[in-house]
Amino acid sequence: MNINVKIGDLRTEAVDAIVLSVFEGQELISGPQAADEATNGGIRELIDAGDFKGEHKQTSLLYTRGAITAPRIGLVGLGKRADFDIEKARQAVGKIVKELRDLGVNTVAIPFPPESPSEMVEATVEASVLALYEFNQHKTQDLDAVKTLESVTLLVENEASRSAVEDSAGVGETIAKGANLARDLSNQPPNHLTPTLLAEKAQEVASETGLKCEVFDLAQLQEKGFRTLVGVSQGSQEEPRFIILEHTPENEGRDTVVFVGKGITFDSGGLSLKSGSGMMDMKHDMSGAAAVLGAMQAVGQLKPDLHVVGLIAASENLPSGTAQRPGDVVKSYGGKTIEILNTDAEGRLVLADALGYAAHYSPKVVVDLATLTGAVVTALGHFACGMLGTDDDLMGKLRAAAQKTHERVWQLPLWDDYDEMLKSKVADVKNIGDGTAGTIAGAAFLKQFAEDYPWVHLDIAGTAWDVEGSSYIPKGATGYGARLLVQLVRDWAS
Repeated sequence: MNINVKIGDLRTEAVDAIVLSVFEGQELISGPQAADEATNGGIRELIDAGDFKGEHKQTSLLYTRGAITAPRIGLVGLGKRADFDIEKARQAVGKIVKELRDLGVNTVAIPFPPESPSEMVEATVEASVLALYEFNQHKTQDLDAVKTLESVTLLVENEASRSAVEDSAGVGETIAKGANLARDLSNQPPNHLTPTLLAEKAQEVASETGLKCEVFDLAQLQEKGFRTLVGVSQGSQEEPRFIILEHTPENEGRDTVVFVGKGITFDSGGLSLKSGSGMMDMKHDMSGAAAVLGAMQAVGQLKPDLHVVGLIAASENLPSGTAQRPGDVVKSYGGKTIEILNTDAEGRLVLADALGYAAHYSPKVVVDLATLTGAVVTALGHFACGMLGTDDDLMGKLRAAAQKTHERVWQLPLWDDYDEMLKSKVADVKNIGDGTAGTIAGAAFLKQFAEDYPWVHLDIAGTAWDVEGSSYIPKGATGYGARLLVQLVRDWAS
């Protein structure tokens, strides 16, 4: 889909549909008013008849019968003005563009009045790109029935407005495409996204966006001491990879922000084997890595005045005669020893090495994202991730970014008391707790390896796939976290 910005008039724009938004119970303003006058009161007639009230995400279609060039006007409600926020705009736009696409509409135009807030333009473009996402890469039948919306044109009134809207639209499109990349990666079947293929995709993204990319293969990982990452992978014929993506700003001396992603491209549970039903969605167990790669693609394009590093620890977790065993003891990259009591708690093992390696950058902050525990779904459901960490200021910045992106976070405690459940009789730490507070136990484990820098862990197991109720989040992978990380960078660099 193409996003265009042009000077134009909704009454003469040659598209299949004009999209207009209306507040509930309010007088028509700007675009809706002009369209109402051009259609001899057609919009007001719908409202007066009670067929369209402007309730949030309510839609209606008006056929113009030649009154304006476009044959249709798609109306969408924003709800009550007093309750309006940017997320309501995203939800409204996502709803109407999907309905128009499913109707067979190919081109739409959305008018923007002068001095439209940049966040409204960004939200409109984000919602359009995110809502129209589909994952059809492996389908071979009925593709002729798949409907696409070819272009969304943002109409402005003058040259001064066009420049500002173009800038905001470009940012919104870049961020949304980063999230859609994360969706694509997470949706890929595990035979189409091994650690090696994930590393190749990272190199492709780096080449296209000007990022620096380095990949450690098995021999390098063994040489450098990534023992926990290598240990998780040893049951699989697929080799692990450690991926480093780096954006360096033009100005020296800028803060360093490091993002770390869990990249288990398929998780069987290892010898602590999952059930069949519990294994079916485990291609999504690399959603943290997908979010980091999607965010880094956007960072490479936006080029913030900030040093941003993305680290991805990629592996499969499979059972075999060479697989890690419950009871094994391994030494992490940073030197701490770990007693492995459950091989299905493997994400925290690969992250232990990645968090240890993050210290090389002397980072201002480190944020890791991982589909770490089923317990976080029990605690928070699918509408917020669990946030735990060692730095209140960083958690505050993430809350602020989450407020803007609606990729919500909820803080859980990480008191030192929880460290007791991880004490091992034969090693420095064990990889599971005592069966209670599973999400906190996972974070308490990671805390042992996130030393010498401010750190926050985001457990995204409940938000990474199959979230319902949003107009711009499809079935399957959500891309959760990519937009959140980019917003954190933007706020930090501003």
